[in-house]
Amino acid sequence: MEEFFVQCWEDGSKPNVTQGHRYINHILTNYGCPPLNKHHRQAYASVLDVLKGMQQEKKWREHQSKGADPLTRDHVKKILLAEVHGEDGELDPKKLRNKVVATLLILCGWHPIDAWRVYDENVINLDNFHDSDGHHRPAFYFNDLSHNKRPKLKVSNTVGCGCKDGCGHDPKNGACPYNLLNWYQELKDECDEELIDRKNRLSRKERLKHFDENGDLTPRKFFRSVGDKGCN
Repeated sequence: MEEFFVQCWEDGSKPNVTQGHRYINHILTNYGCPPLNKHHRQAYASVLDVLKGMQQEKKWREHQSKGADPLTRDHVKKILLAEVHGEDGELDPKKLRNKVVATLLILCGWHPIDAWRVYDENVINLDNFHDSDGHHRPAFYFNDLSHNKRPKLKVSNTVGCGCKDGCGHDPKNGACPYNLLNWYQELKDECDEELIDRKNRLSRKERLKHFDENGDLTPRKFFRSVGDKGCN
């Protein structure tokens, strides 16, 4: 393994070594061996010494990842204008969920983990909201979210109507972020109602997973997984 990591370092850089480390751990755990880390130094002392030596080198300490390239204007336009209806004209749950998540990542500057941490209780639908100029521009308010670098600091985001100025809000506009969120919330509410109706037919394990001791739905993530049978 020492030769493997040295070759990764000579042929590449820090990312090659770290990726090789993950690859080695995957192989080790797959065959029932302990992972390569400081807690198992007795088994991998020489390898850990090689890795420690690399981390002391100037090239390792001064390495800065390039990061992902920003989305082009055309890519953003394709995402925001993507179709969420199927060939039959009905809303496609997967297309709708994926577009809602992608749209919020762009508009709010979220990381995917930020979207995953949002609960239903964090989302407020301001469907009757009017701007100071008198125009009806409903919005969704994402409240009491945690700052990604300072978890104790609470932040919020607002995603409003995206219909053209002067035309008012069009509830059928598939490019309006508010409509997308509203359709998605309505779809989730329908799925929750179906789950409540099936409560007596669920196994005890499934009921404990979805309902509390009072028979009410447990706090749920706003963004749900979507299977062949709909939202979960």
